[in-house]
Amino acid sequence: MGEKLLDAGIISQTQLDLALREQRRTGQYLGAVLTGLGIVDEGILATFLANEVETGAVDVTRTYVSPDVLERVPHELAKQCRAIPLEFSTDRTRLKVAMADPFDVMAIERLRQAAGMPIEVLSASSQDITDVIAQHYQERRTLQATIEELMKTGRAENLDEVVSDPPLIRLVDLLISRAVELQASDIHVEPEEKVLRVRLRVDGILHQEILVPKDLQPAITARLKILGNLNLTEQRVPQDGRATFKMGRHGVNLRVSTLPTSFGENVVLRLLDRSTTSLDLKALGLAPHDLEQFEKVLTRPYGVILVTGPTGSGKTTTLYAALNRVCSLEKSIFTLEDPIEYRLPIIRQTQIHEEIGMTFAVGLRALLRQDPDIILVGETRDSETAEMMMRAALTGHLVFSTLHTNNAVGAIPRLLNMGVECYLLPAVLEAIIAQRLVRTICAECREEGEPTVEAFRALNLNVPPGAPPRLWRGRGCPACGGTGYKGRTAIFEVLLTSDAFMKEVLNKASPEHLTALARQNGMTTMFEDGVRKALEGKTTLAEVLRVTRRSERTE
Repeated sequence: MGEKLLDAGIISQTQLDLALREQRRTGQYLGAVLTGLGIVDEGILATFLANEVETGAVDVTRTYVSPDVLERVPHELAKQCRAIPLEFSTDRTRLKVAMADPFDVMAIERLRQAAGMPIEVLSASSQDITDVIAQHYQERRTLQATIEELMKTGRAENLDEVVSDPPLIRLVDLLISRAVELQASDIHVEPEEKVLRVRLRVDGILHQEILVPKDLQPAITARLKILGNLNLTEQRVPQDGRATFKMGRHGVNLRVSTLPTSFGENVVLRLLDRSTTSLDLKALGLAPHDLEQFEKVLTRPYGVILVTGPTGSGKTTTLYAALNRVCSLEKSIFTLEDPIEYRLPIIRQTQIHEEIGMTFAVGLRALLRQDPDIILVGETRDSETAEMMMRAALTGHLVFSTLHTNNAVGAIPRLLNMGVECYLLPAVLEAIIAQRLVRTICAECREEGEPTVEAFRALNLNVPPGAPPRLWRGRGCPACGGTGYKGRTAIFEVLLTSDAFMKEVLNKASPEHLTALARQNGMTTMFEDGVRKALEGKTTLAEVLRVTRRSERTE
């Protein structure tokens, strides 16, 4: 390694001689000595080694290592070889391992023997590997030790005593902390016949985290129910609750939901981590033209603005970003939510409690007596709420709300079916925004694909003029867990109403006709926005196809 670094001009002969003397004295490997003495930066060394052995360099501090991968290399061997297992190859015939010294053939052979399969070597910073080894193996040891300790006290017959025991509290905290670190949106605690399965939803996809002995199911379920302030003894009906989990200096809001199943109560925790969510309108992913139009609508003194999409499509984040833009000390802003996901300054937020009669309609009626300028209704669930929203807009209020429809135009027949009088819509409906979430291509392994003229033609899309279009993909790397994706963004459909458009609404035009008219007026469909993001290298065409329906893919 020293000679190669010398030949490359990265170090001088004097520096090499100094490092070799230090190596003989300390017994450390040369790379650690060079970085320890400040002669070579760790990042430069890792990149150089990767190029020399024709492997990739990887930032192991940003990787997710699954439990079954970690089990292939014992902790002591990982420390001795300065290596961390990252993932299996796609066909699970090779193990990808990051090493501080990819030239160490003896270490590679020891890793191969331990793993029982060929090793694919990647290069990484020595210090990063040391830190990640300590973190991952310590996490697994702590988790396993906690489970073993809990097995002694966590049997169902001791449930009343064990729910407040430190081992149980520690186990649940470890699982939630792990989910927060991975920026998971949900934790699924799923009872099965012989085990309790824990899965995390990361970037919209579920990944198994751990299998827990079935004997611990009653204790873990009980602890989660206590966390959410739920009825511990009631196991026959679904329950919903809320909790705040303290992690470092900030708290993560949790929504706890239970559902009775044949093998016990299924528990899902929705994580609402405000620190990872941007409420900047420009960060949502709107195209420049759509962003400009949306910002203009937000300056209107009154009207109704709807955001539509399925559950988990980011509607609430879009609404909060809009409120964040219009929020000021000169305006009185109120929200009705179920549940309140993020606490916002200056804004008065009210929680809906339908079980005691505090519905959206009841809350909206009371709220209108509070002298509001801007109102957010978390969901338009019934005809009474929809009608009151429209009339609130008629009396000079700017009203935001959500609907569950497949596209922007679909919100209009939905409102009419809910009993909203047709004549009200032209007077108050200002904009409808439909959206879905797509996974974004991993920045660490993004690469350009082959020309895609055939793919465009197969989708009945016009091929952009000029050079053949190219799409992008994620090759798959440890940073993204081999998926090729990391993070999510939204694709949008922004429909701004016009006199001509609303005239057709009054004439009871079909959704197909309204969609064609909206597109003539400049609306970009979600599919078209998704294709644009695919051409920009933000996502893949496969992701866009995954979240859109065939009927939405216009030519």
